[in-house]
Amino acid sequence: MRLVELSVTNFRSLGDVQSIPIHKQTILTGHNDCGKTATLDAIAFLLGERPLADSDVSQFAESEPARAALPSDDDAAEPIAVTVEGRFDLSDADKKALGLTSSIQVRRRHVEGEGVSLEWLAQVPQNPALRNISSLKVPELRSLASEVGIRLRDGQPNVKASWTEVLEDYVASAPTVAGWAQAPEHVVSALPQLLYFRGDAAETPDTVVRSILTAKLREYTLREETRQKITDLETAFSGLLKDDAARLQKLVEERCALDSFSLEPTVQLRPTVSGVSMTAAAPGQRAVSLAAAGAGRSRRISLALWEASQQLLSEAAEGGVTGGVIIAYDEPDTHLDYEHQRRIMDMIKVSSSAEQSTVIVATHSLNLIDGVDIQDIVHLNSRDGRAYVQSLGADDSDEDTRRFLSNMAVSLGFRNSVLLHERCFVGVEGPTEYAALPALFKLAFGYPIQSAGIALWDCGGNDGALNFAKFLKKHRRTVLFLVDGDSMRDKEREFSLNRLEKYGFTEKDCLFLGDPNELEDVFSDDQWADTMNAEWPRKDEKQWTPADVAGLRRAGKFSKSLHTLLYQNSEQAPRKKESMVVQLAQRLRQPSDVPPALVKSFNDAIKVASEAGLRHWSEDE
Repeated sequence: MRLVELSVTNFRSLGDVQSIPIHKQTILTGHNDCGKTATLDAIAFLLGERPLADSDVSQFAESEPARAALPSDDDAAEPIAVTVEGRFDLSDADKKALGLTSSIQVRRRHVEGEGVSLEWLAQVPQNPALRNISSLKVPELRSLASEVGIRLRDGQPNVKASWTEVLEDYVASAPTVAGWAQAPEHVVSALPQLLYFRGDAAETPDTVVRSILTAKLREYTLREETRQKITDLETAFSGLLKDDAARLQKLVEERCALDSFSLEPTVQLRPTVSGVSMTAAAPGQRAVSLAAAGAGRSRRISLALWEASQQLLSEAAEGGVTGGVIIAYDEPDTHLDYEHQRRIMDMIKVSSSAEQSTVIVATHSLNLIDGVDIQDIVHLNSRDGRAYVQSLGADDSDEDTRRFLSNMAVSLGFRNSVLLHERCFVGVEGPTEYAALPALFKLAFGYPIQSAGIALWDCGGNDGALNFAKFLKKHRRTVLFLVDGDSMRDKEREFSLNRLEKYGFTEKDCLFLGDPNELEDVFSDDQWADTMNAEWPRKDEKQWTPADVAGLRRAGKFSKSLHTLLYQNSEQAPRKKESMVVQLAQRLRQPSDVPPALVKSFNDAIKVASEAGLRHWSEDE
């Protein structure tokens, strides 16, 4: 079971934040007090790893401008509900064990005056009164049975088990709707374990060890043979408490003059590692308690424990289903130098690659941010103290990506997102390439072009753009140009190699598009015919065919001939030929639809970008 989306209401600065994406590895960024730690703590609350404190209740409670410092005298006021909801994807083993076929939604709620409940979205009785029968007391069960018109069967004793049985039989055939209901035990047991490392844990290795071993211990409780032993113990302890509960029940009835008072304790054993004793010995020295060791040694040991935890906790329990593990780091770079930060980044990648693991990191570290795909970054910001989330989705455009990077850079204190990801600047001929290439790159590789460290910009006939390229090169930044193949021959073109040479660039600085001449001709006759029929149908209502396109490739400039053909034969022909490739690109759906010649140009750019970036200047340069 893997957490893939989180929504939070009324939890600290997260007044109402919906659909926070959670990837296999997720980096939470943002300025101080924007909700990064609150997000991790909300996950801990959802998974039952931390209680809700009074200070967790949001000052931005939904439908309420501010939370009053003193209790309200208004008895009719709606109680504030703190809700953390998660959507979980299920593995095949999870689906089989839980009897489900798709993802599930689970939420933990704290309602003032009512306590905490864990619920899941399922098919529930249409009548709300029938949804939580197991939590009702005997008088409530009798009243509900009377309300729906059922009674005990002959011979059934007048006890809770009997009333529960007849009501559950009734519910089995009652109308249902999708709604929230108390999560059953098998769903609770399948939730992921949380391993939560805070920045200050670097100085407390015992905290790290207890977290790791407790998570592993709870994993063992999910094994069938262990689960049965725990269930037997819970049943035994419940039996031992039965007489004590009966005495308390009778005393309350007598002291309070009640007709009846129900008291039924529930016992749940939740194993935990309560303490750890650790010693360490340097070479040639005697072992000493780790509590007496220096802070530097403690940090190194904690880092080693973090690295070891990913292997230990990503192993699935044999013969059973585990909910996996969520490893959360809050500012893991605290007190660590750059070398150790890079080790943490490597550790995060290894941990998140395990099938059972998800890693979530809250950080300001550019080392950590720069080490992941930008689609795995969730940027938290705040407005008037209230948090909101910004992230990139699979369908976001190149403009959305650039806006996201810019906003994130500003929030982190940098003027330009170049400092985050852009290692190689690639100039393109005009608006056609600038609009189409990012979409084609993302389709071919599955991630935005910025994630490869490539920044595109439209040069066209703009001397200012070429002067900027010259400036970047002078300052030791890597600059390339994606140009049409015929630029080598046509010296009259505005974006010809001849013109680039005047600004200090050579053929080595260029990647050539075209098969063989220009971007338009890398696409197949079938792709063009499909786009033409969909976007620019013929006046005579006949269908465009691949043969219509193939005939244009034999002589002259293909893109110009294609545009002329459309202009002469279609009332919806594009006004400018530059828009043709953009519309064709929008119709492609599979990575294999991107022409191999174009993929090769992209791979060449990726290779250059992977070896590029800022470099040290010697004093004699």
